[in-house]
Amino acid sequence: MDKKSIKIMGATNIHYTASKKRYKSVNEAYQELREEEIYEHGHDPYSGTIATCTLEGKISEPKDEDAYEEALDRIDKRECKYYETDKEYVFIGWASC
Repeated sequence: MDKKSIKIMGATNIHYTASKKRYKSVNEAYQELREEEIYEHGHDPYSGTIATCTLEGKISEPKDEDAYEEALDRIDKRECKYYETDKEYVFIGWASC
């Protein structure tokens, strides 16, 4: 699992990756990522992690940094969406902090 975040005005940009070799489905990866963060941070609704987000669907893989930023702009607070690469599920969104 890889994660990156930047805190901005009560919301944190989240970016998690999960190996397709380890998980059978995107839902399994999402649930385990959430459980890991709940274990590490508790049930805090403002932990700034994927645990505060609902999975809202799939998007196309952004082709560059501008497309990535545009995809983030279309995601609401407390939501995440995912895209797939050949090897990973990638979750992006905005978590409450």
